[in-house]
Amino acid sequence: MTTAGDGTVRIGTAEREAAAAALNTHLEAGRLGVEEYADRSAVAADAVTADELSALFTDLPEPHPQLPAGPGSAPVVRPRRAAAPQRRFGNGWGARIAAASPIVAVILFFVLNSAGVPMAWLAFLLIPLVGALGLSKERQDERELGREQRRELPGDDQGRDG
Repeated sequence: MTTAGDGTVRIGTAEREAAAAALNTHLEAGRLGVEEYADRSAVAADAVTADELSALFTDLPEPHPQLPAGPGSAPVVRPRRAAAPQRRFGNGWGARIAAASPIVAVILFFVLNSAGVPMAWLAFLLIPLVGALGLSKERQDERELGREQRRELPGDDQGRDG
């Protein structure tokens, strides 16, 4: 276990990424504003010790990142939760193709128009079509991943009447 000069436990990239994911969850839940999220994310990215990261979550409910315990203390064991699927635009090829489709449609319009093709403006209908086809597969994969993760969580249905 590596410790800093003052005896606190040093962290690595995995802990910083876990903190960023937890902060993202709190942003999506509306517990953090955009500016506060940006400030806390910057602190998390620059954090060197576990204490620096744990200070970011003192006023927030779970989820918290799982951090290594300090020297001489008992390790804190938190139940492991399935991570929420990340919804970032541009992760897959579908998003990249959808982003390029307006440029392709404009080029296609000018090429068809200069060739004398009537109704060359129909090329612009490719934009929503490519977007729907390209992104729908990724969204479906995200939904299926989310369903699988919810099924894996233990005790979700306990204590519910219905």
